[in-house]
Amino acid sequence: MGRKSMADQRRSKIVQAFYKCVVNEGFAKSSIRKVAKEAGVLPSTLHHYFKDKNEMISETVEYYTTLLSSEFISQKKNSNKSLAQGLEYIFSSAMINEEHTGFFLECLAEARHNPKVRDSIAKLFCHFREIIIDQLNEIETIKQMNPSQKKGIASMIIAMHEGIELQWFADPDAVSLEDSLNFTKKIMEKM
Repeated sequence: MGRKSMADQRRSKIVQAFYKCVVNEGFAKSSIRKVAKEAGVLPSTLHHYFKDKNEMISETVEYYTTLLSSEFISQKKNSNKSLAQGLEYIFSSAMINEEHTGFFLECLAEARHNPKVRDSIAKLFCHFREIIIDQLNEIETIKQMNPSQKKGIASMIIAMHEGIELQWFADPDAVSLEDSLNFTKKIMEKM
């Protein structure tokens, strides 16, 4: 039991180191040697825990997904207005910032030629749609809609978030996260 726990801790440390390297240097420059140095282990240790870089990438995207979604989900536990709180989170600087957005953009670029990363990104979006649909089900007018309509609304919310995030990344001074949040809330109130 203790040995498994130690292995899980080391694997998690490596994933976090890879995440940090990708944020700082991008996928292309995040070599095994750099990740090992960041994690404080030998390069051979990475090969012990991950069969290849693709496995490390996939697990790091899962780490990133968990990192973001855990805070989004916690909004529901802390409020009767879970969708509003969730929207406040996804349009906040806690989610739209240099680190998270930079990592996400690196993932998207890597996903273009890497089916494993593309699959991980698809899972990320699926996970966020499920969380948003769960929160949408608390709104009376939406509760009556069919699953396809709810999925469409969740996809629209994600698309608005992603579009704002990309615009913010390109030119932070041209995009107001607060205005984007308020506009999204108004759209949701009309439903």
